[in-house]
Amino acid sequence: MYRQESDNIQTFLAAEGQLLELISEGAPLPQILDRVCTAIDVQLGNVISLVLLPDDPEHTLHAFEQSAAVFGLTLFSCLPILSAEEEFLGTLETYCCFPRKPNLTESELIERAVQLAAVAIEHYNHDVHAEGCSLNWNGASGGSPHQGSPSSN
Repeated sequence: MYRQESDNIQTFLAAEGQLLELISEGAPLPQILDRVCTAIDVQLGNVISLVLLPDDPEHTLHAFEQSAAVFGLTLFSCLPILSAEEEFLGTLETYCCFPRKPNLTESELIERAVQLAAVAIEHYNHDVHAEGCSLNWNGASGGSPHQGSPSSN
């Protein structure tokens, strides 16, 4: 049974606020992307979402697609994650238990999730670049500002 659309939107808005807070606090990128996917999965029901970053090995995508097919999952949605400058940052893929396409409300929620993922990835990339260009008090270049490495859900 599907939730009412207004309940989905309200719940997703609450999750969106929590995600923006995590981003501003500098939480690890994998944790943020996992929560973006979880928010979509919970709101839509009967779906599994993942974020694929450009540095993911290509065989990972093919392996996941094959595994999804083995378990009877079909592609529900696949959207590019783009920066404000239209730079490709990754994709948000959502798989469903049965063949169907997202309705208007679901499409809007997925698009918001793509935007949140873009903000998180851009924030991470900005912090990594800033840390790499700065020197710490010992004169050595700084490391990554986040624990963990960027990866998909």
